[in-house]
Amino acid sequence: MAGAAGATPSEFVCPISGELMADPVIVPSGETFERGCVEACVALGFTPAALPPSVDLAASPPPALIPNANLKKAISSYCDRVGLPRPLAVSPEEARSIVHRLMGVLEPGRATVFESPPPSSSSLEFAVLGLTQEEVVLVKLLDDEPSRQEGALEALKQTLRGGENGQRRALCTPRLLDGLRRLMGSAHEGVRVSAAACVVNLSLEPANRVQLVRAELVPVLVRLLSAASPELRDHAAGAVYSLSIEEKNRIPIGVLGAVPPLLHLLASSVDGDRARRDAGMALYYLSLDEMNRSRLARSAGTVPVLVSAAGDAALRRPALMVMANLAGCGEGREALIDGGAVAAVTGLMRRAAVPPGSTEEEYCLSALHGMSRGNVRFGGLARAAGADEVLRRVAEGPGGGVRRDMAWRTLRAVSGSAVTGEFLYGGEDAASPWLDDVSVMSEAMAMPQFPRRLVEHAHGPPPRSNTTALDRLRQAPDG
Repeated sequence: MAGAAGATPSEFVCPISGELMADPVIVPSGETFERGCVEACVALGFTPAALPPSVDLAASPPPALIPNANLKKAISSYCDRVGLPRPLAVSPEEARSIVHRLMGVLEPGRATVFESPPPSSSSLEFAVLGLTQEEVVLVKLLDDEPSRQEGALEALKQTLRGGENGQRRALCTPRLLDGLRRLMGSAHEGVRVSAAACVVNLSLEPANRVQLVRAELVPVLVRLLSAASPELRDHAAGAVYSLSIEEKNRIPIGVLGAVPPLLHLLASSVDGDRARRDAGMALYYLSLDEMNRSRLARSAGTVPVLVSAAGDAALRRPALMVMANLAGCGEGREALIDGGAVAAVTGLMRRAAVPPGSTEEEYCLSALHGMSRGNVRFGGLARAAGADEVLRRVAEGPGGGVRRDMAWRTLRAVSGSAVTGEFLYGGEDAASPWLDDVSVMSEAMAMPQFPRRLVEHAHGPPPRSNTTALDRLRQAPDG
């Protein structure tokens, strides 16, 4: 495609794809190609005949590839100087399609014919026509061929992966979001999975989260939470988790029906810990809103799901966080007490399943303190579960602040009368005003470092990875 742009230096163009290189690599013979094209040739055991005789991409073992950082920088500078969008990395599917076309034009009995891909597939030619980066992406996404759609989505995921260059904000446009919404409803699972992963990566930019909800993506994500594909459920949970961090999104996400499928996913025995943790964290953020707490309290099976999840070390923290939030409202307290949460939370502390002094122990104290507020049944249930022993240990232990205040106050509710000794840390009149807030679990106590799986390069194992940057965010703080 070098000729289409006139002045484009030929060394910037991949000899295999005919396009500007986004990820140039040097092969042992010294020539430079787009990484995805080389890897596709290696995988298919094919060397285009137009390449120099010294180049053998079908050799065994496969040739070592060395990143050509200087050329990559020169291409980026050239694009910036002439006003072209920087090239996108060729996805594995797109690279295979290019190589298959080259293999298909070989005449019988000959191996000397090389043709470039059709001009219509070139990002460079789109740019020459004056299209913006968003329009170039849309042209590829709206292709009628699912394999090319999936290839374009893979390339878009790579663009959105890092986020350092402002691409997530620049590409979060109404037209592109509408295209992703349509593709998440595709009949082809690979297209749906890749589109959902792109939505996850867009949601990592805080400024995009309200816009993503306004673009009517939540109803599609809610449906995908119950999809047959584990990958789709995984991405949908990650996206809802990310979007629910924004306070303005919590009510609409709850209204649009996210709570029941999130609970079902948290309770799932067939999904991985990552998807279930994301579902739990989404429920935590949604339950910071009073309306959503009420929805959770009224949803059948909520407390058994949370109690069961709290017994799983991998899911314990988000489950306890949600229970602490529920204990901050009347309906939630009743549901928790009816569902056996007093004995369950006390049991975790008695068995030291939550380490003394840990953040999880503080979540347990928050839940017990919330359930003790104004409920006449709490005292008897807590005494039967042995809560007085663990509460006194915390109340009389080292340290101070909210943790001891909660323990002393809850201990008074357990004993049903004044507790001997200093009742409140710092004196009974020195109660923390935080303890009188209806919201037992504050958002600051659990703000994660945030979301998830940086979309990995697609040719790593597994063959088509849809990992997104939400992985970094799943780790809640330890204190």
